[in-house]
Amino acid sequence: MKERYWSAGISWLVHALGMRRNPVRRRVDRLVAVALLGLLVVALTVVPLLALSSGKAEYAVQRREAAVMASSQHVVDAVVLTAPEMVGSSPGGGASVRADVGWTGDDGRSRAERAEVPSSSRVGSHVPVWVDSADRVAPTPPTEVTSIASATGTAVGVLALGLLGCAGIMKTVRAVADGWARRRWEWEWARVEADWTGPGRG
Repeated sequence: MKERYWSAGISWLVHALGMRRNPVRRRVDRLVAVALLGLLVVALTVVPLLALSSGKAEYAVQRREAAVMASSQHVVDAVVLTAPEMVGSSPGGGASVRADVGWTGDDGRSRAERAEVPSSSRVGSHVPVWVDSADRVAPTPPTEVTSIASATGTAVGVLALGLLGCAGIMKTVRAVADGWARRRWEWEWARVEADWTGPGRG
């Protein structure tokens, strides 16, 4: 069904552009066809380039953020003090597991806070925890994998929205043109019918 729909659309476009002889072709048909062809070119070239650019920009932002965070934070070897609990979703989209952890700060004092830990952690397990310069638990800098996933999601989202937007505009243009052509045809037919059925005819 979809193949037949696309085949019919391409056939109409070819006729409307004047690549084949079409005695009932109107000027508006050619204008609409040019507009649709332009939108098609945008969908196949500009939108993918925009999606790729958006993905690269998102990746660069993620890596800069990771570099800034890593420069002001460091990792400590912490011990899990309580049973880990699943509390929601982490920024990366997976399950967020948290537990109370303890470690020795730079000043030699014992520290304890609640932090995100691996799902396989148990009480007594040693886990790496990112802390800031004040020895407080800090967010984990985005990893390379996380950055790639975020960039890919951004690119795919932009691509999908761009293609849907172009498809929606193309459908709207075609619908408006078809409506105008139908009204024009009805008006012309009314004139012809009046000539055919007027006084002295028939």
